[in-house]
Order: sequence, then C-alpha cells, then structure tokens
Amino acid sequence: MNLHKVRMVFKGMLRPVVPFLVKLGVTPAAATISGLLITITASYFVWKGSYLTGGAILILGSLFDAIDGSIARLTNSSSKAGAALDSTMDRVGEIVVLTAVLAGKAGSEHDSLLYIIPAAMGGSLLVSYVRARAEGLGIDCRVGLFTRTERLVLVIAGIVFSAFWGTAVIVWSCAIIAAGSWFTALQRLLKVTRDGKGIPLD
Repeated sequence: MNLHKVRMVFKGMLRPVVPFLVKLGVTPAAATISGLLITITASYFVWKGSYLTGGAILILGSLFDAIDGSIARLTNSSSKAGAALDSTMDRVGEIVVLTAVLAGKAGSEHDSLLYIIPAAMGGSLLVSYVRARAEGLGIDCRVGLFTRTERLVLVIAGIVFSAFWGTAVIVWSCAIIAAGSWFTALQRLLKVTRDGKGIPLD
C-alpha cells in the first residue's frame, strides 16, 4: 500500500468527525488556518528540542490539513480561492517546520543542516512550483516520487524518532527529503517538457 492509499484510508477514518465540525461552524478556511497555527506551535517545540511533543502536535496539525477539503465538499463551498489558500498554507507550514529544525537544537548540533535544510526547502517549493506552472499552462503534472505526503511523513518521523535516537535521525530524514524533492522536481519538469513540446503558447 503506497502513501496515497494510506492517506485515503486516514481520511476515511476522519470522515465521521467532519459533520461534527461543520455543526460547530468550522469552515474550510478555518480548518486550514487552524492547521497552520498548530504547525507553528509544533515548530516551537521542535526549535526547543522537545521532539516528541513537537511531533505529536505536528500530527494533530496534519489532521486539520486532511479534513479542510472534506469540510468544503460537505458544505458545497469548494472554491479556487480555498484551494489556493490550502496550498499556500501547506508551503508556509513546511518552511516553518524546517526553519525550526535548522534554528533549534538539531541545527546547533549538526552543521550539515546549514546546507541540507535550504536544499530540502528549495526542493519542496520547486516541486510545487513546477506543478503549478505546468497546470497554469494546461498540462497535468501530478507525477513524482516525493509529494507533500511523503515529505510530511518523513519530517514527522524524523522529529519523533529524534526524541529516542538523537538528532542525527532528523538530519538523515531531511537529507532524504532534499534529495527526493529535487528528484521529483526533475521528474515533473521532464514530464512537462515532454508533454508540452511543440505546443504553442496562447
């Protein structure tokens, strides 16, 4: 079972919670913003070196990220504006978490993160940019080994396991994210180059 299928199973488990949140008046945008605020809170604990707490809170933040779309569909309020907000907040969350890793305990213990974190951050943003640019040109671009789901799982795993096995774990997880993200960006760029070859701009 790949991570996409795992995510679908995970969303299915959360589905009963969605009607309850809707009754409470939670909007898709509120769920998206709440997810980011929880992620920022998690990043504070990651910065402090409280990795188990930070990882647990980050998992909670990812729950809100998983249900904002479900809330939108249930309330018939899906929109391009909401999709743009969701994607933007996802990128902000990634930047905040990786910055916390670099600026905190792990960064002080491993100079290599001075190079790994910018590479991971740049690669993650590039993956999203290539897809957005491709879709803006009318080319589908969902391919790639390291989507946000894979990156999120890896960064959470690295943070949580660092609480037990030391900060070297998070160094390796971020290094894998960096390498995987750049590889995925290349995969997407090659697809766009192939699919868009010879097609004139409007």
